[in-house]
Amino acid sequence: MDEKNKDKIQEMIRVNHAGEFGAQKIYNAQIKHSKNKRLKKKLQHIAAEELVHLDYFEKEMIANRTRPTLMRPIWDIGGSLLGAMTSYMGENYVHACTEAVEEVIVEHYKQQIKYLEKNKLNKKFRMKIKKFCDDEDNHKKYAESHLIDSDFKVNLFKEFTRNLTKVAIKISKKI
Repeated sequence: MDEKNKDKIQEMIRVNHAGEFGAQKIYNAQIKHSKNKRLKKKLQHIAAEELVHLDYFEKEMIANRTRPTLMRPIWDIGGSLLGAMTSYMGENYVHACTEAVEEVIVEHYKQQIKYLEKNKLNKKFRMKIKKFCDDEDNHKKYAESHLIDSDFKVNLFKEFTRNLTKVAIKISKKI
C-alpha cells in the first residue's frame, strides 16, 4: 500500500473511532437522563451495537499505529451534553438527534466504502465499515419511524445536529 492510501486508512480509523466514541457519549447520556423505560431499553440496544463499532476501531488504531483525535476531550463533553440535552427536551428530540447524526454517518461511511472499493484496499476493513453503515442506517430508520412530530423547531434542531456532525467529522479527520 502506498503512503497516500496508508494515510487515508489511518484518517478513516481516526475519524470513525472519534465518531463511535461520540456516539457512546450521546447514547449513554440519553440513557442516563431519560425517564422513558421503553426508550431507555432501545437506546441501550443501540449503544451496545455502537460499542462493538468502537471496540473494532480501537483495535484497528493499535494494529495500524493510528493516533486518536486530539479533540477527544471536546467530543466527550459535547456528546454528553447533546445526549443529556435531548433527553431533557423529550423523546422526539432524542429521535431527531439520532436521525440527524446517523444520516450524516451513513453518508460518511458510504464515501469511505466507495474510496476503498475504487482503490481496491483492505476488503476486510471495507466489509466491517459496510456492516457498521448498515447498523447506523437501521438506527436512523428506527428514529425516523418514531419521530412523533417534525415541526419547525425539530427540523431546525436536526439541521443544526447534521451540521455539527459534519464539522466534527471534518475536524477529526485531521486533528
